[in-house]
Amino acid sequence: ELPELKAGEKYKAAIMVDASANFRSAVVGLKFDDKKMAIRSVSLGDLFGADATGSAVLPFLNQNGKMFASFSSAAGSTAGSGVIGYIEIEALESGRPKLSFEKDVLNLLSAEGKNFIVRY
Repeated sequence: ELPELKAGEKYKAAIMVDASANFRSAVVGLKFDDKKMAIRSVSLGDLFGADATGSAVLPFLNQNGKMFASFSSAAGSTAGSGVIGYIEIEALESGRPKLSFEKDVLNLLSAEGKNFIVRY
């Protein structure tokens, strides 16, 4: 759940993973009401190491209420659990913003290139 926000207020939400093994990359798709909120920035989480944490991630789609981004480690595989990334949202109107995962755009790859089964 995201907190109540006033119009113009920003909030940084973490995307976390608890994987059964190390992984190398993740593609995450989010859906939201683009009349009520906007995604202003995306960055890497601590799963990718202290040097990479906070580095900007350029979404390959961020329009019409959808944001898709790819998170990966330049150093290879990462630990299985932690924060993949941070999404900075801005409320366009007061209220509690809602984000949900786009089921067709949610993929984690293991260090060996195999897909994880995703539950949320």
